This record gives sequence, C-alpha cells and structure tokens, in this order.
Amino acid sequence: MKKKQLIYFVDDTEIPFILKDIIKCSEVFEKIYLFSIDTVDNKSEIPKNVVVFDDFMDWKSFSKKKILTGNWKKILGIYLFEIRKSGKLLPIKSAIARIVSNIFKAEQIQSRLLLNGITISENTILYSFWFYDTIFMAWLKQNNSKALSVARTHSGDLYEDHISIRNQILLRNYQLKYLDALYPVSDMGTLYLQKLYPDYKSKIKTIRLGTEDRGVINPLSDNRVFNIVSVASLRHHKRIHVIAESLLHTNSSINWFHFGNENLHTNDPKIPEYLERKEQLKSKENVTYHTMGLMPNDKILDFYQSTQVNLFISLSEAEGIPVSIMEAISFGIPVLSTDVGGCSEIVNNQTGILIPLNTPASEVGKIIEDFILSDKNSQIYREKVRSYWLANYSETSNYSEFFGELNEIEKLQS
Repeated sequence: MKKKQLIYFVDDTEIPFILKDIIKCSEVFEKIYLFSIDTVDNKSEIPKNVVVFDDFMDWKSFSKKKILTGNWKKILGIYLFEIRKSGKLLPIKSAIARIVSNIFKAEQIQSRLLLNGITISENTILYSFWFYDTIFMAWLKQNNSKALSVARTHSGDLYEDHISIRNQILLRNYQLKYLDALYPVSDMGTLYLQKLYPDYKSKIKTIRLGTEDRGVINPLSDNRVFNIVSVASLRHHKRIHVIAESLLHTNSSINWFHFGNENLHTNDPKIPEYLERKEQLKSKENVTYHTMGLMPNDKILDFYQSTQVNLFISLSEAEGIPVSIMEAISFGIPVLSTDVGGCSEIVNNQTGILIPLNTPASEVGKIIEDFILSDKNSQIYREKVRSYWLANYSETSNYSEFFGELNEIEKLQS
C-alpha cells in the first residue's frame, strides 16, 4: 500500500475530520494528489507528501459543444443506462448538462496530472471523501479501468431526500457501476443504499470513521455544576434553536457551552428563532449560555480533557454518525441525541439517551432534568461510555480496517 498513489477529491480541507482523513491517508500512501474545488487555505497543516491542486477548475475554457461533439456516444450511453437501471425517465437537458460538466471536471483533473508527469494507472487509487457527485470519478475510472475507485458516504451526500441532494440528477447507477467500493459510515446508510441499488450490493460496506484517543475520561469532580456541550455550526437541520428552547423548560442550574459558528450573517431560516430563544435564555436565571464560537478541533478536545462536561447534546434532524459524538464518548461523556441517520448505532443504553426526532422541547427539558439525578450522570457510567467508544469508534482500529479493505479489493482486481 505504501507504494500506491492516492488521488484524493474533496471540496473543503478545513473541516477537522476531513483534515484528519488526509493525514491518516498520508501515513499509508507514498504520494497523495489532493484535488480541492476551493482554495486550500490551511496548506501548512497538510502533510508534506500531499501535492495540492486547489481551485483547479478553469471554467473559462469550458465548451459544452466541444465535449458533446467529442463524447456524444458515451454521453448518450450513460443517459440511457441510467434510465434503464432506474426505471425513471430523466429530463434530458439537465441530465446531459450534469454529465458534460463532470466530464469537463475529469478533463481538468487529467490535464493537471499530465502537466505534472502523473499518470492514472494500476498503481492509482481514486478516492472521494463524499458521494455527493462522483460522476467525474466514474468517468475517470471508465477511461482508466486499471485504477481502483472508492468513496466514502455520510449523510447529506447519501440520503436522497436530504435537502442537499433532493431533486438533483444523481446518476447513481452510473457512479456505482464504476466504483469498486462505496463505504457508508453507518449500517443504516449501507442498508439504505443496498436496498435502493441491489445490483451493487456487494460493493457497499460499512466502514466507520473514528477519533483519536487522548487516554482520559472527562473529569466529573463537582456535583454542584451541570455542564452541557453541543458542537455544530448553526444550520437549520442542526436545530440549535431547539436546544435553546429545551433549556427554557429546565429549573436546575445549567451551563450550556456551544462550539460552532453561529452563522448570523447567513440567511438560514432558523436564525431568527435561534436569536429569539437565545434572548429568552437571558431571563432564565438557572441557565448560563456560553457561545464559544468556531474553535479549532484540538481546542474542543482540550476542553473535554480539562473541563467537566456532564452531557453532550445533539438534536439534529439529519446525520450520518456525527464525529462530534464520537469525540464526546471518547472522553466518556454521555450523549442525548435524536434518533436520526445512524445515531442509534452510537447512542444507546451504554452511551446515553436516544429520543425521537419529534420529541417536544418541553419533554427534552424534562429528560435533561431527569438525567441530572440519574445513574448515567456518574463516573461508573462514564467508564462504560468510553469502553463503547474504544470497541467501536477508535480511529486506530477503524482506519486499519479501511486500509485493509483497500488491500483486499486490490488483490481481487489483480
């Protein structure tokens, strides 16, 4: 594996778990060629054996006519193949436009590689961290059949009713035909895709993400203090406003620490409601709200290592398996989470409390009150939480499984 070259596709390298993924891959692969749609501003954090091609799309040179003229048989073949496999008639204009733009992206990638003396060969693995749109990668694989082609998938890039991909032309049969493997991070995601695309069932397998082990349990030293933590940039589906509303229904003394960008400059539809609830909390003498802002991931882990956190809370309406929850339980911190996506695989009786998505805020407030006096708010329970993390979400064992899977696929192909 060390001699293999990895061509890594991503949009944003500053998301902590993506940067972690790049770093872990750099420990295994001799050379990584990283293609990022956006400018990579954190180049100093990228390992030395990673060559960065960022902001690489030269749309000024894009010619739809030229691509159609040179590839019309293949483009028509992709379109008809998708209709046949899906049993749905796709709008031809937008479907062709999607295929053409992805071919252009593939050509831009291939051109950058050739200019640097790099060829896609049997020594190459094509890898995308997301499954939003890997049509360009399927095209590269179709024209470079000896390369290995794999992707991960999570939540917003997986579930087809999710707002991020809803009503888009996904061409997933074409993508899956040319992927050698697709790795959802949750069993729920795997079952979802296998049911929708049974012809490619053998290519779809759960490989979980994981987080680092700092080797400590979060200190539980003062029973007069009850601290709650949540971690997410404010977006409507993260429902930070519902956490605020839930705390309006509590009477115990609570400190709430929220890590993440409030995104107040955006037009997110839930910002007015969030600001209203935030203002209402100021009149609640029992609740102190600390907005911690966007903070480097290491600083959040430092906080867990040094500051008592009684409960981690996530009331999101859409998730894969949140890395933020993995990080919390690695320190033995119990979790209160909505039952969405693959959250039921990480939040259970051994790690915390799982609640239905439609649980009223008043009931969530009562659940928090009950938790304060429960056996789950104890050192003994926290040891169970950390044990579950060690068995299921350690990055050491999960990345070892991932790289082992790549080796096995390579053996099957050779």
